[in-house]
Amino acid sequence: MPPKLPQRGPDEETERKTNVGLCDSLIEAAQDFLRIIPSSESPLWKHMIKMIQLARRAAKAPLKTADLQHALSDMALGGTYR
Repeated sequence: MPPKLPQRGPDEETERKTNVGLCDSLIEAAQDFLRIIPSSESPLWKHMIKMIQLARRAAKAPLKTADLQHALSDMALGGTYR
């Protein structure tokens, strides 16, 4: 018989910690990658790092309305983050 699968997902706190940890790993990897790419590509990676940092902040504690408005107002045309 196969092992019994979990009947429910992780609790909210466990899921939050997992998401924050994933964001931390992504930020670290992106910053390491930023050091080895041509300088012409660094602005794009800096935007990506800022967006991951915003996602990390949202994962750590839900954004309040004012925070969300501020984050969205910093979005440039085409969906990139300034």
